[in-house]
Amino acid sequence: MVISSKIIQRHLSGHMNFIRQAETARRYFANQNDIKTDNHVIQRAAEVESELGNPLRTADNRISHDWHSLLVTQKVAYALSFPPAFDIGQKSHNARISEILGDHYTSTTTQLGIDASNTGVGWLHYWTDETGAFCYHTVDPVQIIPVFSGTLDSKLIGVLRCYIMDDPKTGQQKQICEAWDDVSVRYYEQNTYGNYAHFSYPEIGQEMAHGMGAVPFIPFWNNTQHTGDLPLYKDLIDAYDKVISGFANDMEDVQEIIFVLKNYGGEDKTEFLDDLKRSKIIKVEGDGGVDTIRAEIPHEARSAFLDRTRKQIFVSGMGVDPDPGNFGDSSGVALKYLYSLLELKAGMLETEFRSGFAELIRAICRHEGFSPQRIIQTWTRNAVQNDQETAQIAQQSTGLISDQTILKNHPWVDDAEAEAKQLEKEKQQAAQDASQFQFPQQGGEPVSGSE
Repeated sequence: MVISSKIIQRHLSGHMNFIRQAETARRYFANQNDIKTDNHVIQRAAEVESELGNPLRTADNRISHDWHSLLVTQKVAYALSFPPAFDIGQKSHNARISEILGDHYTSTTTQLGIDASNTGVGWLHYWTDETGAFCYHTVDPVQIIPVFSGTLDSKLIGVLRCYIMDDPKTGQQKQICEAWDDVSVRYYEQNTYGNYAHFSYPEIGQEMAHGMGAVPFIPFWNNTQHTGDLPLYKDLIDAYDKVISGFANDMEDVQEIIFVLKNYGGEDKTEFLDDLKRSKIIKVEGDGGVDTIRAEIPHEARSAFLDRTRKQIFVSGMGVDPDPGNFGDSSGVALKYLYSLLELKAGMLETEFRSGFAELIRAICRHEGFSPQRIIQTWTRNAVQNDQETAQIAQQSTGLISDQTILKNHPWVDDAEAEAKQLEKEKQQAAQDASQFQFPQQGGEPVSGSE
């Protein structure tokens, strides 16, 4: 894909909005919410009171809550803790695919889920190393600018990957852009004038043929709208943070009693404020006596608001509230109801991820010389379940459905094929042990069946 410096600059300019949204989602995922970082959007009442010279408002607590991290982790763990297994019709080919996917397949899948939840898309790059082995890894979504065909199928025809790297010669940072298509990749570097020019990648040159047979980048979308999860409930999180922070400020500001001393006046306003700040004493003139003032905190209204907001966060975020009171000794039907919203959200993720994984498997097959007629994906959810109830259903299903199906759905079985082999092995061993002895038909001691 040959592009000019102006095209690169135009793509980067249009990509800035995506970067801003991604950075906001990542801040919330790291529990650095706006209550902590954005002084212009969220201005504490304490700041206003401080400007007015009110000594009763000095606390400035900024408490953020990791609701976004909880909901994203919950969804990714539920949908991708057990990444999909693949079947292309031949066991030897399946084994080879599993070997290539390797031990980091699960962690890579998890990272794709987190990236997609935060930014709306996770990106996977694949290539061959110096030995010719197939390799793959995730790429930071903010580095990727996709180029689609513009047709109804929106085929990916190119990728512009831009990132910052250190120049080993000058020690300065510079921006590098890689323009990928289905045949080759070209390298561009930003010069001191802000323009992008070709440069020779070490030992490669200005252009390299990758030989992967397609654009070697795969998008894993979060949903059909290609949006992240944070916009669903960001306003609710901000409101929750504000109320909790305000409650903490009130607790800190009014924790001491203010004394009103009658018939003892101060000299001026400055002395009045100074006395109030230092000793919590007010000097007034009039009849003698001492009264006390203690502010009352409307905790009932706040508690009701927080409870309602918490509930709405899980509803809008389509998650499962981890409050133990929601579970108890729940039946399978009750647990399914609790997971209903999370299942809908995970189902949308799975629908988009299926096409991404299918493309990855086809890329592996091209590299290995396979020609799969179909790619079957088996997805497993990581959900809390009533194991006793599930085991009873499995036991009652004996004779009605195949043993293989029962094994696949038994809560204690992770690998149905391995479990079936183990059962067959134990049956053969039991039959062999029984054949070593012969029993007389009536009375007597058992005698060995071997000479």
